[in-house]
Amino acid sequence: MIKTATENGKVPVSAGLGNRIRTARRDAGMSQGQLATALNTTQSAISLYEAGQRSVGIDMLLSVARILNRPLHYFLGEDGDMLYVKDSEIAELIAELERHPEDLPELLEYWNFLRWRRASQNGAR
Repeated sequence: MIKTATENGKVPVSAGLGNRIRTARRDAGMSQGQLATALNTTQSAISLYEAGQRSVGIDMLLSVARILNRPLHYFLGEDGDMLYVKDSEIAELIAELERHPEDLPELLEYWNFLRWRRASQNGAR
């Protein structure tokens, strides 16, 4: 287990972020070198990110989230809960929307209709 220094009894943001990057990378079955290649950086940089010894810029963090198939809040949030996981129905839907962004307005309309219908049904009880 990796020991992390604390600041005022809390884990520093960079250490928590590094731990989340490491966990997501391992969950994706990637080595530090593979992630580095995908990000066009070095294995050493990934190692420093994961150790909390190097700051991660927002552009890099967005790329990490995309490559590791995690929502951005996974890396930034307190609890680290994921909105979706790789190979889930939600991940599949997101991938389809990325391939066909022109479908988003119609999908949102339908989703709003479903929400309205559910609210109407719940209000009628």
